Amino acid sequence: MPKVTRITPFASGTERKIRVAAYCRVSSASADQLNSYANQIDYFTKYIKKHENWELVEIFADEGKSGTKDTRPEFQRMIRACEIGQIDLIITKSTSRFGRNTKDTLKYVRKLKALGIGVIFDEQGINTMSLGDEMLLSTFAAIAQEESVAISQNQRHSIVKRMQSGCYVDSNAPYGFRLENKQLVEYPPESRIVKRIFEDYLNGCSATEIARALMSEGIPTKYGNPKWKSTTITYLLSNERYVGDCLYQKTFRSATVPFKQSKNRNDEDQFYADNTHVGFIDRDTFAKVQALLAQRKERHLKTNTFNTYALTSHVHCAECGSSFRRRMVGGGISWACTKHVNDKNACDSHYYREERIYDAFASMVNKLRFGQNGILDGIEQNLLLAINAVKKSNGMARESSQKIAEINGKILMLEQLRSKGYLALDAYQQQIAELNRELATLKNERSAQLDNELERVYAEFKKTRRLIDEIAEPLQTFNEQLFSDIVEGVYISNKDEIRFNLKCGFTFTERL
Repeated sequence: MPKVTRITPFASGTERKIRVAAYCRVSSASADQLNSYANQIDYFTKYIKKHENWELVEIFADEGKSGTKDTRPEFQRMIRACEIGQIDLIITKSTSRFGRNTKDTLKYVRKLKALGIGVIFDEQGINTMSLGDEMLLSTFAAIAQEESVAISQNQRHSIVKRMQSGCYVDSNAPYGFRLENKQLVEYPPESRIVKRIFEDYLNGCSATEIARALMSEGIPTKYGNPKWKSTTITYLLSNERYVGDCLYQKTFRSATVPFKQSKNRNDEDQFYADNTHVGFIDRDTFAKVQALLAQRKERHLKTNTFNTYALTSHVHCAECGSSFRRRMVGGGISWACTKHVNDKNACDSHYYREERIYDAFASMVNKLRFGQNGILDGIEQNLLLAINAVKKSNGMARESSQKIAEINGKILMLEQLRSKGYLALDAYQQQIAELNRELATLKNERSAQLDNELERVYAEFKKTRRLIDEIAEPLQTFNEQLFSDIVEGVYISNKDEIRFNLKCGFTFTERL
């Protein structure tokens, strides 16, 4: 009689490794070897090799600029890679390398944690996926933020002291000047334009007319922009530096993170220093221009009150493209096509009660948030599938990544040869500089290859979805803030259909 033999299962050894990315802010100074790119490659490579079930995906590195502003392209690219499921774990040396802003640090940590991705802060010994670590993270991030604030306040105190003594020199020279040996010096190719602007204004030209004349003659602004604005002309006309004086602290920086530069409207003390440099507009001309500026401002300053509503500039006619206008009709508020209001025969549209438009928006949001069809889930899944399909078929990006890995290996090898004394300093620096140039070019190429339109659509979709997901209960009334945040435009047809074009690029239609 046949018998049954039990076979003991065995481990296949094919368990997927944890995909680990490293993030660092590297120094752009050649002398700073501690924070050099090669040094950090070596550090993170060794760190990851200590864990058998880890594999290095990539090292994301931004230059060592301030972490108080979230403009780090490599950091943002790493976050996008996390969102599309390419990374399981992130390691970084410290909270200060990840970011100095407590709010943003915690925002990204929570976002990654929601995606099932942990962040390990090596110096503090924090793993965000461990229970209780968020409180520790908040503590360390707060310390980093306080350090940033302290540094900023010290710098600010030093600048104010120099302003009070009249010896402060702004690093940004106004149009018509150049900065030489920490002094403002007249720059004739631009100063003659400034003199002409003052002369034309006193001869009766308006700021708008002067701006148009400069553009028609092809005269560029300080930064090479061919477009002049009337506000730029007005600012030049009121700039005391053209007579040789300096008004310090026209703007000021906030004392807390995130640091913001704002116009000084009696928020901070100002300091006026006479004869700080040689001007090229005489004081009599400058005084006449200031009097004329004040006279024209008083003449044209009118307090017109414009009523704006939630739907203003958002609702358009699907028949002719005109904007809708708010009207009082039959004792109620309605919206109608401007062309139809002016001439009923010009556009075959209708009047629509405001509450009907509000109800249609609420209905759309409720379907997206609470509908059983899972509309948003379906859109997100399809977007991710499309993005992954594009990435898998992108052989050029894979080739670039392979070349980047090869260059990183060369950099590491040169670093080791130099440390052992086998490579002369000048030869080392020359080869490293060449490899870094190649690395920068390849990274830009790969970024262009991977940064496709689908990813941008997905990023905008995620923003919209987060806002909709914050709605805890079905909308019973119109949510003006949500409407403003997610709706790009509204189009109403004469078939009583209303189309909501969302900022993320998707369109949904409701019946009115």
